[in-house]
Amino acid sequence: MSTTMKSNLPILSNEGGLSAYLEQIKKFPMLDAEEEYMLAKNWKTTGNIKSAEKLVTSHLRLVAKIAMGYKGYGLPVNEMISEGNIGLMQAVKKFEPEKRF
Repeated sequence: MSTTMKSNLPILSNEGGLSAYLEQIKKFPMLDAEEEYMLAKNWKTTGNIKSAEKLVTSHLRLVAKIAMGYKGYGLPVNEMISEGNIGLMQAVKKFEPEKRF
């Protein structure tokens, strides 16, 4: 299931800054429950990387919002967002569509 592919995912870097990243992630649509279920099922059954990518990108705003809630705790927001995005990628691998969570 591991495949290397080129992607147009937004990159959180020091050069572009946090505001540029936040603007980039707004371009990814949020999914409704049914679409999320179908993408997750497709990912689990066929290993379709595009389905996994769409699941991850649709939740990038959620990660950024949660990270912003921890802004005053002394950790760089960029790092919290990066770690949250890694968590999303790991969660997609473990997601069980039949359980609906």
